[in-house]
Amino acid sequence: MGKKRVVALVLVLIVMMIGSLLFAAGAKETGEKKPTFVMVPKLVHPFYEPCIEGFQDAGAKYGVNIEVESPPKLDIALQVKVIEDLIARGVDGIAISAVDNKGLMAVIDEAIAAGIKVICFDADAPDTNRATYIGTVNKQAGVTAAEYLFELMGGKGNMAIIQGGLTPNLNERQEGIREAAAKSNVKVIAFEDYHADFAEGVDKTEALLETYPELDAIFGVEAYGAPVAATVLKEQGRAGEIIVGGFDDLAETITGIKDGSVHFCLVQKAYKMGWMSVEILLDMMNGKEIPKVIDTGVIIVNKDNVDSYMAQVKAELQQ
Repeated sequence: MGKKRVVALVLVLIVMMIGSLLFAAGAKETGEKKPTFVMVPKLVHPFYEPCIEGFQDAGAKYGVNIEVESPPKLDIALQVKVIEDLIARGVDGIAISAVDNKGLMAVIDEAIAAGIKVICFDADAPDTNRATYIGTVNKQAGVTAAEYLFELMGGKGNMAIIQGGLTPNLNERQEGIREAAAKSNVKVIAFEDYHADFAEGVDKTEALLETYPELDAIFGVEAYGAPVAATVLKEQGRAGEIIVGGFDDLAETITGIKDGSVHFCLVQKAYKMGWMSVEILLDMMNGKEIPKVIDTGVIIVNKDNVDSYMAQVKAELQQ
């Protein structure tokens, strides 16, 4: 091989080596590890299934590692423990549906100090230093529910509120209903907390009906509420006699609307909450400013739109 050819070959090899080094450097620069975002619901509950689906779908779109850590039951100590474990692992972002407001203050501060982005979805903890809340503006949703319920009641009568846990978001809905009632001729004559336990809810609703035979309506501020009330009224052969309303579109609630045992429900945009949680956490990682509250809105579902409301939700997400 001639000297010129050897020199040319050496130059080619050098160029290839430099190219490989530059490629590797570029790959290292652009191939940073995917961020890990974790959703922490209040507990294992059917309501969170569309939240989780939206969270996962957005993670797949944006290249984010997605995890869900659900405490087995409604307990602030269990939720705090989940968050402490995530801090120890060094995840990048956490979306929390708050079991308690003040009870999360210390652990959220700890997460933020560790460099973790923290937001709330579904249930807010406004006294904490979380960056934002994504979900239903719950007090206004309570007012909206009450106004629709009062129309069905003819503007007067007696109602009971049933609630699955004394969590901040549910308390706000109850507050909205009570404020609306105070400005109307509808009286809230009974309240029961059934701790998000369906069987307990059935027992307490049976007791309500026995104690207050003058009830005109029962409203559940949590997803199990309408199915609980409808179950009892069906068992007693009284389905449709008392107006039943509630939150969220569990399968049992939709079935109740179709068979007349449930009169209406307020559907939260749970999928949107999950999807937007990923987008907002990414915005935070990229240094963008975000609003303190993002209202995802509600839809009143009754017999007229029970077969079409979901198309409305999906159309909104595609905009």
